[in-house]
Amino acid sequence: MADKKMLILRGNGTTDPNTYPDEQGKTRPWPDGALHEKAARAFAKQLDYQDVVIDAPGWPQGPDSKQATKALEEFHKDDATIGFYGFSGGGYNVWHILKSLAGKEPQSLHRIDRLVVLGAPNKLGGKAIYKPAYYTALVNTKAKGKDWKLDWDLIYRENPHPSQLPNGVPTGTDTHMFGPDVLLAGWPEDYKPPAASHPRSKK
Repeated sequence: MADKKMLILRGNGTTDPNTYPDEQGKTRPWPDGALHEKAARAFAKQLDYQDVVIDAPGWPQGPDSKQATKALEEFHKDDATIGFYGFSGGGYNVWHILKSLAGKEPQSLHRIDRLVVLGAPNKLGGKAIYKPAYYTALVNTKAKGKDWKLDWDLIYRENPHPSQLPNGVPTGTDTHMFGPDVLLAGWPEDYKPPAASHPRSKK
């Protein structure tokens, strides 16, 4: 049994072959949920987690969605320390999962030690709604002791800048899908894009 598992939630699924690019920048259908899975798995392993991809797309979203339900099933399989990695629609479902746990079983939130949220700029609060302080405050005070406090590491990024696209990806390719690749390669929170004259910033 793994001591640490990272539950990886894919983005929205689509059968449209012209929407989301693969690692080379070529668009294709993603019926099971869009995600550059190799990069996401590698990132989890780099941090010594067992990489567990949830077999469901990121849409529909909500606490009772297929993806959230399957993620919670995996969460409850054992008492492993948990990291959540949510890409795009999967990132929104991480938010729904955390709110559900806060309402139904707040003590289980202590098993979470890391959140990775990419490409999910939630208009209801952005980065703030993934911080442990948000859930510490959200939990009913009767459910926690005097010193009840959550703590996990949070990696939150929206979409990469065009200058961060991997070598070989055609200039002008939408950057959204490349969040996992850029994070794996090293994506500092305070990244500042180059001047507009950089060749990859031109479209």
